[in-house]
Amino acid sequence: MIGELVERWHRGWIAADGLTSSWRDGYLVVHVNRSHRMFEWIATDDATVGDLAAIVVAAEEPSWLSVPTHAPEKVVAEIEAAGLTVARPDETFMRRNLADHPAPQPPSGYAVEVSRDPVIRVQVLADGEVAASGLMAVVGEDAVAHRIETAEDHRRRGLGSVVMGALVREAVRDGATTGLLFSSTTGVHLYRSLGWEKISDLVVAQNQVNG
Repeated sequence: MIGELVERWHRGWIAADGLTSSWRDGYLVVHVNRSHRMFEWIATDDATVGDLAAIVVAAEEPSWLSVPTHAPEKVVAEIEAAGLTVARPDETFMRRNLADHPAPQPPSGYAVEVSRDPVIRVQVLADGEVAASGLMAVVGEDAVAHRIETAEDHRRRGLGSVVMGALVREAVRDGATTGLLFSSTTGVHLYRSLGWEKISDLVVAQNQVNG
């Protein structure tokens, strides 16, 4: 079940970021093409994470490995044994039925701007300055949230909830029914407050090749 959801999430991620992906030796690889991360390998089954970690360790390019799992401690041990560095051991894979997602209005002094290219982009503005922003790509009936960010000077004002609400509203208009996202440790509280539920833990590691 996780594997299917991961594949669906990745299709939204590459659409949101304008990336491509492929299958290599039965493993899913996203072509990120950044100097510090040329490729990101995504495990769709944590039972083979040791074999996959060995491939990532041997890669000549800076490469990352993301592993959704219900056994994060076991995965961390296998990844480290293979020679990878665990960068983020405690992220979260999440989903939500979008039908009743909260959509709060921005607080006084803020305005919401929505654009499409065709990825949905939301910015919350204060005096023309971007206070918070995010992306959402709709692929079939799935909507994948990406790069949900709030500027430091504008935090703790509910702007993340405003961004998510506006993104989901637009995604539902496009036919999306299910939301998927990978959350950082700091983002989990926001998503839980909006009714998102945990699918699994998420372990992120990288090899030691410098870009």
